Amino acid sequence: MGSPNSNPSPQAALLDFRQLETFVVIGVADYLELLGDVIKDVPVQLESIRSAIAEEDLSRLKARTHGLRGLLAYFGCIGMTGRLAELESQTSVLPEQSAVIHAELQDLWQRSLAALKQWEKSLPGLSP
Repeated sequence: MGSPNSNPSPQAALLDFRQLETFVVIGVADYLELLGDVIKDVPVQLESIRSAIAEEDLSRLKARTHGLRGLLAYFGCIGMTGRLAELESQTSVLPEQSAVIHAELQDLWQRSLAALKQWEKSLPGLSP
């Protein structure tokens, strides 16, 4: 019987730190460039997901969630990828839920981004 982790870090539920280790190898400059692109792309993708739900376009919802999930998996955003996987597996969507789901995904993304920024402080060359 292993010892329970009674006080897990909030970031542990959001990020897979082992996945983030790949960025230590590629270097800080490349990491920052890639993250900058993601920061610009995620709001566009989230809006597309909201629109797909509002229009009850299940095939577009599946395509957008799948694509965004793949992108965010690269950055270890397990909280986001888990929620996107749930949406991708939906067999139906209720258009009236589009705003609520969009707000939920935006909040989850902001918390994930904050966790990434916190993790950055551990990188040589980025720590203050």
